[in-house]
Amino acid sequence: MTKSDPHPTRSSRPHQAYPLEAAYNPWRGLSDAHPFFENAEISAIITRAAFYAIGGIPVHFQGSAGLGKTSLALAIAQRLGRPVSFMAGNDWLGAEDMIGKEVGVTTSAVVDRYIQRVRRSESHTRQDWAPSILAEAMEQGRTLIYDEFTRSSAKANGILLSVLEEGILVTTNQSSARRILQAHPEFRIILTSNPHDYAGVNSTPDALLDRMVTFSLDSYSVETRIGLVAARTGLPLSVSARIVRLTDALQKQTQDANRSSLRLAILVARIAAMRLHNGNLSDALLAQITADVFTGRGFGVTAAQIARLLSSEPEPQEDAA
Repeated sequence: MTKSDPHPTRSSRPHQAYPLEAAYNPWRGLSDAHPFFENAEISAIITRAAFYAIGGIPVHFQGSAGLGKTSLALAIAQRLGRPVSFMAGNDWLGAEDMIGKEVGVTTSAVVDRYIQRVRRSESHTRQDWAPSILAEAMEQGRTLIYDEFTRSSAKANGILLSVLEEGILVTTNQSSARRILQAHPEFRIILTSNPHDYAGVNSTPDALLDRMVTFSLDSYSVETRIGLVAARTGLPLSVSARIVRLTDALQKQTQDANRSSLRLAILVARIAAMRLHNGNLSDALLAQITADVFTGRGFGVTAAQIARLLSSEPEPQEDAA
């Protein structure tokens, strides 16, 4: 036992279950490579939200970054059993991005030389039209996940008023094949957003909020957050619990509510899992990883301070076999 590692059981056992291989790809995209964690707390949210979505009611998850709003939306979309379309909100999105737009002009010509020395030609020109992700989802009966929709302008999102109320998408553009698009009976929409005090987030008109059921996800219980960290990273529950409690303790040192201890805990745990897979994870190394992650978010903490927090913890319980 060394002085820098007072708890050898915390660092001497590599976690063999962590799925880190030579071809490991950290970019999961929309298909999460890790198991989706679901306990009683998360199951209750999904059950209620899925019930509304099945009935054609738009569902909206609102909460701070890192709470897994997009993962919840994907889990519900999977239960609906329909193809999924994904659209991310952005301030530069305009009405044409919500409805569709002209993408060019196609001209075709036919030359008739059936009779010798007589040449007859015909030409046809048409405007080419590209439907939006929203329009395609409505027409094909897809489940549309509109992620962080409040990052788009209120003007762009105003298109959703008739979509969420009557299931119709209206355009006045002459190039569109249809002026009114009626939604497929199985079209569904799930939205996510961050609080309005986040940078780059626009306020949502009451007329839009009145057309959806909003779930306010302020925070999860400690047990749920530990399970989420373990599922997302492959770490043992005992190590995940240490990281969650550590990030919670550091979170209390700031009044900035926009900082998500869960997202930071997952980032610390991802790095810790890589280290634990390849060797031992000492308290000193875990403290340094945590300090590196938190320093980038403006927390004035050092690895030495974090190491003292870790050393004052009670001995962790090993995971059940």
